[in-house]
Amino acid sequence: MSNSRIAIVSADERISRNYKNQLEGLFDKEMEIILLKLEEDPEKFLGFDLILAASTAIFDEVKKKAPLNAKIINVIRNINTLELHKVFNIESGNTALVVSNYLFAAIETVELLTEVGLNHIKYIPYCPDIVIEQSVMDTVDLAITAGAVDFVPPQVKRVVDLGIKVIDISTIMEIIISLGLPFERVNLFSVRYMKEFIALNSRISDLKSKLVAVLDASSNGIMALDEEGNLTFKNNNIEKYLPCGKVINEGDNIYKYIKNRQMIDFIKRYDSRESEIFKIDNKDIMVNKNYLKSGDKINGAVLSFSHVSEIQDMEKEIRRKLNTKGNVAKYDFADIIGLSKNIKTVTDMAKKAAKTNLSVLLLGENGTGKELYAQAMHKNSLRKEGPFVAVNFAALPESLIESELFGYEEGAFTGAKKGGKPGLFELAHMGTIFLDEIGDAPLSLQARLLRVIQEKEVLRVGGISPIPVDVRIIAATNSNLKRLIHDNLFRRDLYYRINTITIRIPPLRERKEDIPSIIRYYMNMYNSDKIFTDRAINKLLEHNWPGNVRELENMINYVVKIVDGAIVDIDDLPVDIYEDYEEANKVQQERQNEADDVSINKGDVRMYSLILNELENAEKSYVRASRTYIVERLAQKDIPITDNILRRILKELEELGLISIGSTKQGTRITPKGKTSLRKMIGILNDDETD
Repeated sequence: MSNSRIAIVSADERISRNYKNQLEGLFDKEMEIILLKLEEDPEKFLGFDLILAASTAIFDEVKKKAPLNAKIINVIRNINTLELHKVFNIESGNTALVVSNYLFAAIETVELLTEVGLNHIKYIPYCPDIVIEQSVMDTVDLAITAGAVDFVPPQVKRVVDLGIKVIDISTIMEIIISLGLPFERVNLFSVRYMKEFIALNSRISDLKSKLVAVLDASSNGIMALDEEGNLTFKNNNIEKYLPCGKVINEGDNIYKYIKNRQMIDFIKRYDSRESEIFKIDNKDIMVNKNYLKSGDKINGAVLSFSHVSEIQDMEKEIRRKLNTKGNVAKYDFADIIGLSKNIKTVTDMAKKAAKTNLSVLLLGENGTGKELYAQAMHKNSLRKEGPFVAVNFAALPESLIESELFGYEEGAFTGAKKGGKPGLFELAHMGTIFLDEIGDAPLSLQARLLRVIQEKEVLRVGGISPIPVDVRIIAATNSNLKRLIHDNLFRRDLYYRINTITIRIPPLRERKEDIPSIIRYYMNMYNSDKIFTDRAINKLLEHNWPGNVRELENMINYVVKIVDGAIVDIDDLPVDIYEDYEEANKVQQERQNEADDVSINKGDVRMYSLILNELENAEKSYVRASRTYIVERLAQKDIPITDNILRRILKELEELGLISIGSTKQGTRITPKGKTSLRKMIGILNDDETD
């Protein structure tokens, strides 16, 4: 039969045109194809040899409009088999919107994908007419569509287009029979479709071969089981992990080979991902288990076997390589310059402490070289081949300190890295962790820190399984920890955990005889041949060095870069060393203080003096003076004050130049001008009491 008239009825003209193109490509000029819209009048449906309803959803409507004796075929659609590999390549466990312009078409696509076994993805049917909760949409970044790319939501960045669906071979055969075309056409189209399926099967077979090659390349033993425990896959290494090297074949039941009841129970718990260590032929074997899922149904498990000793060796090698990229101690005891009795005593003590595995607390002002001693102790310890990891509590924001120290799991918080991140304690495993400025550790963190040190295991933020860590603790502070304990700002139990050995590093003013040798060391380091006069050296010996060795190094750097000529005299020194500010500005400061005193009400003098006195005591004790600290100290003296009032008074004192208000980490400090004013205020109060 030639020149048959066929009508294709659809609610979407794009689909009708696609079907027309497919049929014309198959049947050439043997039929006249007319496109009809579903809303056309019934008379438009007259005079056709065959009417095709483009989908099941409109079949009944087409039947109502067509003549009673009309031949009507419901078009069965399918996904182009040559495009299915695109879905194969999507990672298992993903969620995807399945997009079409109509909901029934999206649901049809989902059904077609699951029918061919592509159920490793969670599908969400989507069309512009339905609303999906924003919380769900925020988690989806993948869309699958059969030619409806224009309807994909704009926020979805990854789109897999399978092309417009094709007419299924069953419908093609039904058309041939209905139109009375030669039956050879059936064979012709069968061969064409078979070629497509063979091509798809070949692609799947190729992927399987590659997967097997990858699994065979693994040093682990790997097997897959069905829900009854029957072997469905094994790699080449599995036998060396089975008892007595037994050979297992596909289809064999694993429970014939494994008699360990605990291991059998472990394998049968298919609904969980977990790891366990078992004894097999007197060897410790780690078994990792993941379940296999088809849709929502668990239908087996994959087991991976590995020797614990190999894992431990691999861990050591990984940490060794990480150690070469960073977390390395640079300094040794030879880098500690000085021959004074004070420094020799401290260095000898540090050398003895280095040989132990005990925790060490280094006390000293800023710039005395606490980290230098910590690194030198690590380099001379039994852990010298392990990492040296330093953390400064004063430098880390309180919001980040927990995740930096202990690490975090994937999804623990917004912005967390995929796969999570190890913390500094994990990075320091088998080495040393240096806890600098431990006195600045938030009280809320100290309990977790104590637990890690006590239990030798760390729990990542967002994690549920503790990770064993073996680290040596060296802590350092310029604070008076006993005072902080007294003020409930530092845990007593943590103090005794980190304070097995205490080493106090002397400030430079207590070992001034080392200054000439330190100068020579840094001058050589800077390749400078400048010479200091005796007057300059004497001035340096008279200086108090509040910044310690760091201040001395800065002075030498200044001299090398700024001073012209080969001779460095007293007037070539930095101005803060050359001038005695307290003497040079004494008259000016006294006049200014007198003017300031006049502006202070007599009623304010007592409260000002109390606060300035607490700040001066805090400075002497190396304590960070926060508002909370001041309120608590005054309360101990039965002087109640609210935080708001204290904030106002501190602002007034700062405007007078009597204090300096720093960040939360720095606290509030009394200025030299504040110390002078405090003496005068005390004098005023004493005079009032005498009067």
